[in-house]
Amino acid sequence: MLSLLASDLYRISRPRGLRGSLWQYLLAITAVYLLVASLFVLLKSPAFYDGLQIDPSALSTSALFTSPTGYLASMMGGIVPLCVAFMVVEAALADFKQGFVKTILSARSGRLSYFGEKILLGGVLAGIVVAFTALLVAVIGVILGYTFTNAETPADIAFWLVGFWINIWALSVIPLVLVYATRISPVSYIFAFCVCMGTFSQTLNGLAYSSGGLLRFLEPIAPVLKTLAAWMPSSSISRLSEGTTSLFLSTGSGPFGLDASGAFMIDPTAQTLLTGIIWIVLATVVVLSIARHRDI
Repeated sequence: MLSLLASDLYRISRPRGLRGSLWQYLLAITAVYLLVASLFVLLKSPAFYDGLQIDPSALSTSALFTSPTGYLASMMGGIVPLCVAFMVVEAALADFKQGFVKTILSARSGRLSYFGEKILLGGVLAGIVVAFTALLVAVIGVILGYTFTNAETPADIAFWLVGFWINIWALSVIPLVLVYATRISPVSYIFAFCVCMGTFSQTLNGLAYSSGGLLRFLEPIAPVLKTLAAWMPSSSISRLSEGTTSLFLSTGSGPFGLDASGAFMIDPTAQTLLTGIIWIVLATVVVLSIARHRDI
């Protein structure tokens, strides 16, 4: 398994000609954040308002965030999950396109190691991209003089990053289920996009709230739908967007209970970590089940 992981990492990180997809994605991420930083600098420049009927002094051009992790979340919450998920899907589909999967799986004894390695690859790529992006975003914040209303300890920031990483890992491996079930590129990428953007959790919440109107027949299971939505990695990423403050909120009923919407919740810190772990395990079980019962 580790040899396969090393092979995959070498394949996606070849610097020559930037043929490795890892460098391509990291360069794209860098370009996006530099563009955002450039726009912020432009908005702070008085020359930008020359000829406009706008008083620049009346505009708020200083970036004030609630906390360092709140700043990281606002910058990383959308692009990072998507890039990691797309990289994992691309790596898995590449084995089919290049015929590598038929060679490595000619011996059935190595099948589980092969599929398990792809799950592990998701965690490694999530760690690399999260670490790189967090460092890039932090440097940009220092250069542009971003300020925060609340201070956080290094331990708080590290814990937040761990929770963020675990849930990004989960979001990256869930699409592997459809990759190995269908082996269809467009379907796999669209599914990965929907998973990362919270489409499924939003759909479940929409069905739950519609149970009091058009979809009244769903009313008995509305709490279940809300609970499922609350326990999805995309929902954890959304909660983490508030920074570490979201990890120390109470459910209102002790360490566990129903929140205001009726979803079953536990301690936010534990739930953030458990959500990612649960979905990583579920994705692994389903992928390995496909590996056992389908001739890839």
